Amino acid sequence: MIDYTKWDEYYDGGFADEEPINNFNEEYDERSELEKLEYGGQKTNVTAKQIMQETGTTAISEKFLYRNGVVIILLDYSKGIFDKWKNGRILHCLGDRTYTTQQNTNGLSIIDRTLFNADSIDKIIVRAFWKDETKKYRLVNGLLVLSKEKPYTIEENGKYRWVFPLSLMSKYNFQMPEKYSYFLDIKSVKEAALINADKEDGVRLTTLNKLARFSSSKNDIHYKRTPQKKIKYTSVQEKIERSSKIAENALILADFKCEINNDHFTFIRKNQNVPYTEAHHLVPLAYSDLFNYSLDVEENIISLCSTCHNQIHYGKDSESLIKKLYANRKELLKEAGIVLSEQELLEMYNNS
Repeated sequence: MIDYTKWDEYYDGGFADEEPINNFNEEYDERSELEKLEYGGQKTNVTAKQIMQETGTTAISEKFLYRNGVVIILLDYSKGIFDKWKNGRILHCLGDRTYTTQQNTNGLSIIDRTLFNADSIDKIIVRAFWKDETKKYRLVNGLLVLSKEKPYTIEENGKYRWVFPLSLMSKYNFQMPEKYSYFLDIKSVKEAALINADKEDGVRLTTLNKLARFSSSKNDIHYKRTPQKKIKYTSVQEKIERSSKIAENALILADFKCEINNDHFTFIRKNQNVPYTEAHHLVPLAYSDLFNYSLDVEENIISLCSTCHNQIHYGKDSESLIKKLYANRKELLKEAGIVLSEQELLEMYNNS
């Protein structure tokens, strides 16, 4: 039995105990080119008004938005479950209006009439957004079309409402603009973890300044461009020493220049004949538990002059610096399996 409250589990790839759609192409043989069901994008945290603006739809009711050929269903589970998923794959969507005669298809509302034709993938597009206890909607993963199971009616206070079984057809193929994209629970990171991470950052910087030899050539190191597993260290000292080596690599890759502005003034290190810059984890290590892969990688480490480094941590106008660094590193971060939106990154710094 599916627990319908576990929407994140459904969204992120389906329920593990459910059988896959073995008859997928049998049911939709004319659409065999469609990709398998698979999570492939960020969740969204968006209001109905924003959905309307971005999709060019019009409000028909509290539940439906409509544009010619497009129906968007707003599933508000905070008010109770009015629609249900069958086997985690088929949405039994309650229609728009009630009718006096059972099975009556005359005089259907524009929404119900459109959903009757939702098996025409070239003409009808059905999207669904859901929310539960949150105030904003998340996009359901994929395109919905009319299921092989036919629409049916249910009785409701002496009248009849259509129910439309809609199948989840394709891989994620619609994405709200990134400004609405969220999936990290920033607030779940406790203050104690942030304080401990700040202390470790200080120790890392001191260790790097003391022990760094910068003996490697830039030709010998490179961005790995692939997600790295998190490492379990046997001691704090081992953790800091290994982290310092990764930081060394990042500074070498940046040619010991400030990545906010290569022309920013710096000086020569006391024990090494290279310019002094400081290594900064763009996505702070305090948030490591929110990611599946290591944050302590060269792709996530920025070379900064002392002034910019301090401004990011303590300055009033740090937001513009963080935005610039995010824009420059966004693709590298993705390759390292570190996926987050600009807004989430800014929230991490505001949360510190």
